[in-house]
Amino acid sequence: MTDSEQVDLLTRFAADVDPLARRVLAAERLPQVCELVREMMGHCLQAPYLEHMWGAGELYAIWGELDDILDGRPVDHGPDTEAVADRELRRAAGEWLDMPRTEAGIRDYAYRWRTRLAERTWI
Repeated sequence: MTDSEQVDLLTRFAADVDPLARRVLAAERLPQVCELVREMMGHCLQAPYLEHMWGAGELYAIWGELDDILDGRPVDHGPDTEAVADRELRRAAGEWLDMPRTEAGIRDYAYRWRTRLAERTWI
């Protein structure tokens, strides 16, 4: 795939995911946030993104791990679980919207979130 085709693919992906991320930030309740994040994850698995866009699988995994906070994984936050999940899912959506729409932007975003998840610095 040429560089211009990669740019076009990322532009199309952002056109699909950005409106959902904006809705995450505007959502009034956590169930809405989770539903929208799961829609974002669904786009990662769609053709041609999963097959041809670097980071689609990585984004799916990151957003999925953040959604897993509600299931007490990897850490049970007890009574703070919903607040932590809501905060981090919104943070991920906001940072997605703030990042450059480039492969390097996705790499930086993925690295930052992988590090947070591994070190639990998002807690």
